[in-house]
Amino acid sequence: MRKTVVVIDDDQDIRGLIQGILAGAGLEVQAADTGAAGVEAVRRHGPDIIVLDFGLPDFSGVEAARRIRGFSSAPILMLTGHEDLTDTPFAAGVHDLMAKPFSPRELRVRVEELLASHEQTTVTKPVPD
Repeated sequence: MRKTVVVIDDDQDIRGLIQGILAGAGLEVQAADTGAAGVEAVRRHGPDIIVLDFGLPDFSGVEAARRIRGFSSAPILMLTGHEDLTDTPFAAGVHDLMAKPFSPRELRVRVEELLASHEQTTVTKPVPD
């Protein structure tokens, strides 16, 4: 079964690049260009991982992460071009932070590592008879 990723980034070129890299890695990719649309995409698609931009047009990626954490435990990889973050992404439930510009190979490796790590920590509860 293919893993699903939701990519939330307002820059069409970067979003398209990320979609291409992750689709090439065998993931099913859903994309959104605002925080609100991204939160809704996560709710609708129940992804295995989320790639989230720090700077979004309607609210910050940190706020999007907070909202997503209300209903999803999927790992979040946050992308940022900011060196001095005023809001702490990790406190909002972000698992990893990656600086822009990034190499396609590094993005793919980080996503694969987060997926593997999340699978190892997810405990399946037995179904009662």
